[in-house]
Amino acid sequence: MEERTISKELIEEALRNPTKVWYDEDGRILIKKLYKKKDKERLLLIIGEKANGKLKIITIIETSKIKKYL
Repeated sequence: MEERTISKELIEEALRNPTKVWYDEDGRILIKKLYKKKDKERLLLIIGEKANGKLKIITIIETSKIKKYL
């Protein structure tokens, strides 16, 4: 999060109110959240795994390439 200057609040909002959620065949979850940053649309991608009822976040990616990933 710190490396990519992504706020904890934005991640929490994405987890509470995602734009799209997708599961792969290995059971990983991909959470997508559209939001605005400096008046420009951005997409937050959160990749994780569910274990014991909890979500373990593997990586977080922020991109401007919305059409490519949404």
